[in-house]
Amino acid sequence: MGRFSITRRPSDILYSKYLRKLRNYICEKCGAKHEPNSKNLGVSHFWGRAKESVRHDEENCEILCNWPCHEYFETHRTEYEHWKEQRMGTKAYNLLKFRAHQLGKRDDKLIVMFYKQKLKELSTPL
Repeated sequence: MGRFSITRRPSDILYSKYLRKLRNYICEKCGAKHEPNSKNLGVSHFWGRAKESVRHDEENCEILCNWPCHEYFETHRTEYEHWKEQRMGTKAYNLLKFRAHQLGKRDDKLIVMFYKQKLKELSTPL
């Protein structure tokens, strides 16, 4: 059995570029610094694709080395939950959990426009 392919929407691609740049291409678990075009750095969504209400919620996402950090959390969910709650604090963690369980449908065109602007702002010197 091979791995299934996930279709990344344009909004997912822009959000990933934005968040990695915003957080300086540093893994938030181990602290490793990556180059902007690194294939070993990605966005980890604590609440996955099924929870569209928090798909582009910055509190739902970490920047992690794909291997070993993201892979570790994928196979050790309880440890990811404890790490996430400790990192956010219990109140913020519970609010994120509440938001994740709300019904929500995203508007990809609006999200693409938003993150194009945010990336432009990050690239513009003050």
